[in-house]
Amino acid sequence: MQLFWHRDDRLRIDLSGKRPMLRIPAELKKGNEDRLLPMSPEFAEFLLKVPAGRRVGRVFRLSNLRIQDARPSVEWVSRIISRIGKAAKVNTAPKTGKVKFASAHDLRRSFGERWARRVMPQVLKQLMRHKSIDTTMKFYVGQNAEKTADALWLAYRQLRDTDLGNTSGNSRPRSASGKKRRKP
Repeated sequence: MQLFWHRDDRLRIDLSGKRPMLRIPAELKKGNEDRLLPMSPEFAEFLLKVPAGRRVGRVFRLSNLRIQDARPSVEWVSRIISRIGKAAKVNTAPKTGKVKFASAHDLRRSFGERWARRVMPQVLKQLMRHKSIDTTMKFYVGQNAEKTADALWLAYRQLRDTDLGNTSGNSRPRSASGKKRRKP
């Protein structure tokens, strides 16, 4: 709710480099130093669809707020997101038999789980803004053996089908024509 296009004293979008980033000023962080953080490509693409002339003020404007500069409380935003989860009937605990509708934290967690399958833990640590790699490892890396196995098999099949890789280390090299060379 406090993401801006151009305010140096707030969390803002930084389009000055090769890739869009999030810039957090020192006064908003415990460590008292400016931070530049990567954002997911999907979010960057979403932001870049906004015409350059409209990239002013808040990135997300809440039209139903009476005072645009008022900062919505975390509790208020959490309640709205939970209402949306409930209205959409997004149950985050179906395996337990309980009904728990999606919350802001559930959205964050599902984002982390999706990216855990796509990037290395150190990259995920930065993306999730974890202070310690231990947090990333505990909650996102290796938590779902089935998904990990699926990813392994997909990668294996892609390598095998394109014949670009050798996961077993024992295939013969190919000649320029693509045929396997004979052993000497």
